[in-house]
Formats: sequence, C-alpha cells, structure tokens
Amino acid sequence: MAVLPIITAPHPVLSARAREVQPHEFGAELEKLTSDMAETMYAAPGVGLAAPQVEDGRRVVVIDSSSGDERGTRLFRMVNPEITKRSKETIDWQETCLSVPDLEVWVQRANVITVEWQDAATGDKQSEQFEEYEAVIVQHELDHLEGTVLLDRVSTFKRGRWIRKMKKLKAPAYAK
Repeated sequence: MAVLPIITAPHPVLSARAREVQPHEFGAELEKLTSDMAETMYAAPGVGLAAPQVEDGRRVVVIDSSSGDERGTRLFRMVNPEITKRSKETIDWQETCLSVPDLEVWVQRANVITVEWQDAATGDKQSEQFEEYEAVIVQHELDHLEGTVLLDRVSTFKRGRWIRKMKKLKAPAYAK
C-alpha cells in the first residue's frame, strides 16, 4: 500500500463531477486504489477520502468511523456509491476536510441514509444504512464526487479569508 498525495482546493479535479467506474475497471487495480486511499486516509489522519482528493476523477470513496485500536473495523470501500434513501430528520455537524485545511463549517445533513455501491474487486452490489456520524462522513465524501468541497459551503467573505490565509502560508495551490 502507498500513501498518496492529497490535493487541496482550488484544484480543478475537486470542482469537477467524478465519472462512474466502468465494468472493465473493476479488479485488482481498483482494489489497490481503495487500499492506497484507506492508507492515505489513516495517515492524514482522516475518516473519509474521495478519489478526486488524490487526483483520480472516478466515483470512489473510502470511509472509516472507527478509531484507535478499532481502526479498520468500519472501513467501507465504495465504488459508484449512491444514496438511495435519506431521512427527513437532519443533523448539524461541524465538518473539516483534508482538501480544505484549517476550515471548519457547520453543515446540515440527513441523519440516516441508505447507500448502494459496488465492490472494487468484483463490482458486486452492496448496501448499508448509515446513521448520525457515519451518515455525515458518507455525505461529505459523496459531495466530493459531485465537485463540492467545504469551501463551496461558506460565504464569499469566509472563502476570501481562507484563500488569503493559504496564500500567506504559501500553500502549494496558492504559492504562485
């Protein structure tokens, strides 16, 4: 496994809608990508990672809400994930993002969701219901597949302040 570089906003891959993984792409190579993404997520450290964040424009995410010694017990590797059901009940959560460092944003999400996806190795369909924290993680990562990052959820003022901060810190995307 390898730790992949995580790109930051305003990289163009992050603002583009990710494409579906095609049937011929399932197998060992895609399974390796999800393993590398999981390793990258753990190293960051984070609880979720979408393929666009590692400069791969496909609909692939990994999430793991477990921590400490339990790390890996709630690891999900989702290819072509889709929310098939969402509760009307919502939850407000203060989110952060590996691709938008040093920004915290309160986001309202569905409290319970059902997600269908395909297995990276075989393409077999899978489904799971997620609640509260895990539901927030999945919805955040699926936003990435639609080209949405946390920076898109803040005011123009807060966005400008974050960009100025990144320039001052000479973050790679802003070091020009």
